[in-house]
Amino acid sequence: MHTSRFSCYNIRMFLECHKLLRTVIICVIAEALNFLMPAIFYHGLHIPLFFDTIFTVAVVFYLGLVPALCVSLGYNIINSLLWIRQEGFFDPFVLSYAICGLLIVLSTWLFACRKEEFRISIMITVLYLFLIALVSSFCTIIAGGIIDFFHYKYYEIPDMMNPIKHFTESFVHQRFSFLISCILGQIPISFLDRLLATFAGFGVYKFCDKFLEKK
Repeated sequence: MHTSRFSCYNIRMFLECHKLLRTVIICVIAEALNFLMPAIFYHGLHIPLFFDTIFTVAVVFYLGLVPALCVSLGYNIINSLLWIRQEGFFDPFVLSYAICGLLIVLSTWLFACRKEEFRISIMITVLYLFLIALVSSFCTIIAGGIIDFFHYKYYEIPDMMNPIKHFTESFVHQRFSFLISCILGQIPISFLDRLLATFAGFGVYKFCDKFLEKK
């Protein structure tokens, strides 16, 4: 009896360790792909969109809230370290954009936790994804705009922010206040980026759910 319980415990521990290792591996791959997307689309193809949250969204759907938060926070920490290496100084506002990433994860998870409802019909799925994009873009527009407001004041905006910077300057020229201009300047890029990243992330999740599904 004692041996049987010990064996069950060992099996349970093995399965939990296997699950944890699998989760870590998937998160590491998602992190790497999040860095690959801007390298391809922004730097390579010169498309003024980030696409650096596609695989974070996929992790929200596939693994849940905590792994996605780790991927999002990890991305911003690594990005800040790369910025220090590239520019030679620490810019706290680069790290502060982690707030936007966390808001994206949280707003996505609020709807992703109802995955059963996504199966009702394709139309319901599309409406949910559009709603996720709308809510997450609203969060990032407000948070990102406020961060940009202080970032412009104290530091040089990184090259990656140039598309948003151009929009912000256009609103300033229209005599909007600087804070409002920073927020409004986020709208075109952030909304389109959130819309594409949300649908693409869900597509990655469906692919993983089909081919990596636990038996």
